[in-house]
Amino acid sequence: MCTGDDVAFVATGETVIHARLAAEALSAQGISACVLSLPTIKPLDTAAVLAAAAECRALVTVEEHSVHGGLGEAVASTILQAGVRVPFPIVGMPDEDTVTGAQADIFRHYGISMEGLVATARKLLDSVVA
Repeated sequence: MCTGDDVAFVATGETVIHARLAAEALSAQGISACVLSLPTIKPLDTAAVLAAAAECRALVTVEEHSVHGGLGEAVASTILQAGVRVPFPIVGMPDEDTVTGAQADIFRHYGISMEGLVATARKLLDSVVA
């Protein structure tokens, strides 16, 4: 269960720890952030996704692969079909030739790191009316 008022990170796999660290950093800045860890995309825990979308002003999905056909699109489909309106970006790897290197470097490059997720959440919340 994800409990937070401002932003929920919806993450899977190795991105969960980065989302948790980002949530802790945001909480230290007075932003109520939580993490919904989803161990599978199919089946997707739609009840948990909808609960997080209803509770928070914004969602950020985080995945360690293409932003196409993964967690972000599954969450988008779920909330759209339920008629829920909540802003969220899909953080992952865009449709391009990906950079190579150590996982930490790749995560930093694509904004999947704790610092990148904090920046994404802050920018998103700045654009959302309270």
